[in-house]
Amino acid sequence: MVDPRPSRSIRAPVRCGSWGHVFLPILALLSALTWCPARAQARSTPRDQPSEWTRALKDIPLGPLRLSLGAELRLRFESDHQFDVRGYAPGTRDHFLLERFRLTHDLRWKHWVRLFVELRDAHIFGSQLDRADFPNRNPVEDSLDIRQAYLEAFFDPSHVFGVRVGRQQIGYGDARVFGPGTWGNTGRYVWDAAMLKLRLRYLQLDLWAGRFVVNSPQDWPNRWSDAPTAFVAYAKIRRLPLRLDFFYALKLDWRGQTAGESGAGDLQSHSVGFQLQGTLHRGLFDYGATFVTQVGRWGPDQLLAFGANAKLGFVMPAPWRPRLGVQLTWGSGDRDATDGVHGTFDGVFGGADLSRYGQMNLFFWANLRDYEIDFAVRPRHGLKVLVEYHFFTLDEATDAWYTTGLKPLRQDPTGAAGSELGHEIDVRIHWSPLPELALLMGYSHFFPGRFARSTPGAAHADWVMLQAKYGF
Repeated sequence: MVDPRPSRSIRAPVRCGSWGHVFLPILALLSALTWCPARAQARSTPRDQPSEWTRALKDIPLGPLRLSLGAELRLRFESDHQFDVRGYAPGTRDHFLLERFRLTHDLRWKHWVRLFVELRDAHIFGSQLDRADFPNRNPVEDSLDIRQAYLEAFFDPSHVFGVRVGRQQIGYGDARVFGPGTWGNTGRYVWDAAMLKLRLRYLQLDLWAGRFVVNSPQDWPNRWSDAPTAFVAYAKIRRLPLRLDFFYALKLDWRGQTAGESGAGDLQSHSVGFQLQGTLHRGLFDYGATFVTQVGRWGPDQLLAFGANAKLGFVMPAPWRPRLGVQLTWGSGDRDATDGVHGTFDGVFGGADLSRYGQMNLFFWANLRDYEIDFAVRPRHGLKVLVEYHFFTLDEATDAWYTTGLKPLRQDPTGAAGSELGHEIDVRIHWSPLPELALLMGYSHFFPGRFARSTPGAAHADWVMLQAKYGF
């Protein structure tokens, strides 16, 4: 019952310099510039319409071309107690400010040739962590870099066949299986990829191959990772009363560094699955389901794993539109560490975004069962209050507790610590006073279960978050 995570001493916090004093006034100024015209035009302009000056930056004529400019500034303050961005860590405390700025350029010709470029700058201020704590991929800091830069073109104006080549953010459905993970300050997945797109009356099909890019403050521009190489086919069935998608993903890594039960070897993982989502009875009921099965080779071992999610919600026909939902997320674990079969689901290429497996991101879709109850109300236009309860258990008591990115955090190979990870309560308040401005407040508390208490170090953990995002 050894916690493989090394303890760390508290370091001097990273100095903010003048950046924090720069971005906060900028956000306030941008908000004021939008708020004042919106207030003046409140009687004549619909509430959901963007401000006039932001509309002027879209679809700018440049001869035969059209240019749209966009920007987003996001500031988020977080207070972490008994955990940090890397996972559950009793005895730690951290307070910091995250800044992320994005600038986009979207140049089009006749609506069927497109050049898209996105620059992104991300920093962290005041944290006890520094770059040395993230030797492989930095989730919080990356100075001004190229987030996306791709060319998309269809072979004729009827938009049947097309290609997209370059650095691109790829996400589908609810982003559980394929998602960029944009809650993180630098984002989890962006790809150097080539994609063939097919759009028919009843089918939309994407075929692509690529490697994801590593967020590294030391490199400019960021480079793709050594492994794995991905080959993906994603099909959306069109003209149905619900969303129904089917997908296949192949991960290949021939470097022989994938660790199995009896040594290391190559990775050849095949993920096949579907995702559906829809509503019933004029939107009073909503539902969704995801299922993925994985087969292949995990080093010298046979790969046999699965992931599943099922959810159901009911919107009550009452003021404030209260919604009650239930949800189960299941990622298989490895039953026997000596049988030559790798049973731990790896999440495919999904990002652990806000509230996917609890707001605190202590867990990942691997060797996990997450039993969830949600309740939400909308007291007024643009305001939403959400409360979630999660009960987390291990799927297999002898396998590990995995955190974001399939990192093993704790493990009891004997299974004597049980499977109860703990309980988490999350509260979020979303408020959008303007189309360009989104405010978010959140609080979470984690109650450690038997497994956490039986392995080295256990404590109740708290998380407080305040976020402001301005974008157009």
